[in-house]
Amino acid sequence: MNGSDAMAEDKILVVDDDSRQIQAYMNIFVPNVSSGFSLKRFLDKVPDREASESKPFPFSVVTASQGEEAIELVTAALAVGDPIKLAFIDMRMPPGLNGLETAKRLRALDERIYIVIVTAYSDVDLKLIADEIEENVLFVRKPFQAEEVEQIARNFVRSWQKDRALEKLKHTLEEKVKLNLFEASMFEASNGLLAVLADKVNAQSGLVSYLNTQFDVAPQQKATYDDVTHTIFVEAQQLSQMVRSLQRLALASDKVSVFSLGDMTNHTLSLIPELNQLPDNIRFHVDYQASKDLTFHLPYNQLVLVLTMVVRNALEAVFSQALVQNSYQGDIRLTFSEVDGQAEVLLSDNGIGVMPSDMKKIFEAGFSSKTGHAGVGLSLVRFFIDEVGGDMDFQSEGKGLGATIRLRFPFHVVTE
Repeated sequence: MNGSDAMAEDKILVVDDDSRQIQAYMNIFVPNVSSGFSLKRFLDKVPDREASESKPFPFSVVTASQGEEAIELVTAALAVGDPIKLAFIDMRMPPGLNGLETAKRLRALDERIYIVIVTAYSDVDLKLIADEIEENVLFVRKPFQAEEVEQIARNFVRSWQKDRALEKLKHTLEEKVKLNLFEASMFEASNGLLAVLADKVNAQSGLVSYLNTQFDVAPQQKATYDDVTHTIFVEAQQLSQMVRSLQRLALASDKVSVFSLGDMTNHTLSLIPELNQLPDNIRFHVDYQASKDLTFHLPYNQLVLVLTMVVRNALEAVFSQALVQNSYQGDIRLTFSEVDGQAEVLLSDNGIGVMPSDMKKIFEAGFSSKTGHAGVGLSLVRFFIDEVGGDMDFQSEGKGLGATIRLRFPFHVVTE
């Protein structure tokens, strides 16, 4: 068991029973451990390279000669909060676990780890590997090129980092949505209490008026009685007005505002910086089949968060598919239209898709078709759509076949 700098940020695991192969990996990732060929040392000597390209990638490499040893390393790394991001695993490592079984065990320990299966044999069933590991896995044949291995490591480690950044951002957005929904629930509850209080105040005022018409008061007490009942009636009316004012204030705090389709869309997309940094093989389109000047009267912040979540969900789907499909061309299309007097948002992608058996669970809190994701977004989208009196549906032909989500809702909320 060997290791380079234990404090390096990006930890890679190499599992191979051949010490010569272990050394080949070390020559690529940690050039100072050997006087042999080093791709990094060679590239650093090439003139006119960009600084970002010549800067060594901060890999920390740990090695194992058997699958059981690899499992111990991953377990230990997780225990200290320094997870291994990528594992290169030889397919055949007698007498212990083979590469596929090792990969399955590692993925069971940490669903976020990226896997590269390496073999010199041609009889390995690629479909079996894909079915067993499912995602974030790559197959490489020996003998491999040093440049190929380094690029795989760079790309997979960056993907791991982006996955964590997306998880963090999604968690932040979901927490904000939860807070907004909590505030909306508090508004609804407080508004209901205010309404009950107002009704009771009005009932008391009505009771005083009723007593005035049903009971005779002695002449000598009439003036005092009238003065007391008038005071009660006036104070009840004042309290009722205060309650109504509080109700109007609560309604204003619900953030229902007037805005245009174009302004809302521009604001939403500006909150997703990944759209400005998409790789060449992924495209994002916005199609306006309705006027950008269409006016809405809805909870603005909640609608922006809903659209942000569905766009990010599509981005995650195409990013996931790009990792498992060669020569993949990702495509996301966001379409706005007006259908039957309502706004319709249609978002389609050709990403990772959803298995037919999971379609019924797609709107449940906690469900996600993507590894390492909380699965809160679509359930909250459903909550918002129900609150504004709209409807939605989600379609996918299966895994790897993309998905389409349709949201339809009124332009104006109905207030009483």
